[in-house]
Amino acid sequence: MNKLITAFIIILMSSSAQAQSHKSLKDIDRELKQTKSTATAMMLIESIAETIPQTAEDIATLGQLMDKYPTQGQKAFASIKDPKLAKAVMKECDRQVGKFKTDKDKDWKTQPETQRQEKFNALLNTHVMIATLGNLKNKEALPFLKQYITPEYDGTLSHSASQAIGMIAPNDPVIFKELWDKQDIKYINYNAYGKSVLKEVAEKTQDPNIPEAEKKKILDKGNIWGLGGRTAEEKALIKDVLLNHPNRDLRAEAGTAMVHAVINNPEESDKDFVIQWAKKEKSLAIWDAPSIMDKVWDKRFVPVLLDMLKNQADWMPRKDVAELLGRRQVKESLPYLEKCILKDKESTVRGSCRYSYYQITGKVFTVFASEDVASLEDYYKDPLVIKTFSRIKQDDPSTKFDFDLRRAFEEYIRNHSCPVKIEKPAAALDI
Repeated sequence: MNKLITAFIIILMSSSAQAQSHKSLKDIDRELKQTKSTATAMMLIESIAETIPQTAEDIATLGQLMDKYPTQGQKAFASIKDPKLAKAVMKECDRQVGKFKTDKDKDWKTQPETQRQEKFNALLNTHVMIATLGNLKNKEALPFLKQYITPEYDGTLSHSASQAIGMIAPNDPVIFKELWDKQDIKYINYNAYGKSVLKEVAEKTQDPNIPEAEKKKILDKGNIWGLGGRTAEEKALIKDVLLNHPNRDLRAEAGTAMVHAVINNPEESDKDFVIQWAKKEKSLAIWDAPSIMDKVWDKRFVPVLLDMLKNQADWMPRKDVAELLGRRQVKESLPYLEKCILKDKESTVRGSCRYSYYQITGKVFTVFASEDVASLEDYYKDPLVIKTFSRIKQDDPSTKFDFDLRRAFEEYIRNHSCPVKIEKPAAALDI
C-alpha cells in the first residue's frame, strides 16, 4: 500500500510540474500576486525562467516580472526566438533604460541600497535585452541600437549595442564605416567586421603620413586581438598581417586573433603557417605561437619549440614553450629541459621546465641552480608554507609534485654543499 501511495504522489507531483511549465507569463504574474504560500511562490518564480515569451503581451508582462525577479526574467528573455517580437523588446528596453538613465553618471554607492539595487538590476536587464535584439537579427532594431553608440552611453551600453548590431548586420562595410567614424567613443566592438577593421588598422598603422601617437590610438580602437577569424577571408588577412605587416604591436594583437581563428576555423594549412611564422618572427609578436601550436598540434612543431626554448631573448615565450612540451609529453625535449632547469636566466622558466620534466618522466630532476636553492630554502622555511604542507594530503595527485619536489630538494641539500651555479647565457643555450 505504501508503495502505491508513493507512486501516486510522484505521478501527482509530475503532473503538477508539467501543468506549471505550461503556464503563461500572465498566469504566473497573477498567481504570484494571489498566493500566500512561500513554496508556491518559489515554484512560480523559478517557472519564469522556463517560460518562452510568445507575444508582445508576454514581453510586457515579463518586463514587469523582471523588476522583482531579474535573474529568472533574464533567462526567459534570452530564450526569445521570434524576430517579430523585436519591437516589443525595444519598448521594454526603453522602460528599463529609463530607470537608470538620469543617474547613470552618478556614484551609485551614495544612494540607498534599494535604489542602488533597482538601478543595477535595470542595467543588467537592459544588457540582456540588447543581446536578445542581436539574437533576433531583426534589422528594424538597428536604428534603436545605434542610439546607444553615443558618448552619452559610452561604457554603459555602447559595447553591448555594437555587439548586437554586429550580429544583425555582420561584415557590412557600410555599418562598419558608420561605427568606425563615431567620435569620442571608446567602447565599440568591431569583431563582426573582421575584414574591414583589419584592413583599416593595417593600412593606417603603416601610413608614413600618420603620426605614431595617432597610430597607437587606431590600434587601441580596433582591438584586433579580439577578432575570431571565423571566415576564410578574415583568417587569411590575420595570417598576412602576422607574416608581412611592419608594425610589431599589430602583429602581436593578430597573434592572439590567430589563436581564436584556429579554434573557430581550423585548417590543416595552419600547421605549415605556424611553423613558417615562428621561424620568421623575431619579436614579442611571437608570444601566442605556443598556444596556436597547442590547438593544431603536430610533431613537426617539436624542433621549432626546442629552438624557441634555447633562445634567451626577453621576448621569447619560453615558459609557455616549456609548458607545452610537458603537456604534449615530448620526450625529445628532456635534455633541453634539463639544461633549461640549470641555465635559463628566468626563474619562472626554470620552474616550468622542471615541472614539464616531471610530467614526462614522473620524476623530479634532482639538480638545482644556486639561485633556486636560495629561493626554495626561503620558501620551505615560510611558516605559512609549512602549515599548508601539513594540511594537504601526500597521496592527492594534484599535490604529488609539490611533495616530490620538496623531498628531492631536501635530499639535494643533504648531498651537495656546493650547489650548481647559474650561468648567464648569451643568445642561446648550448645543447
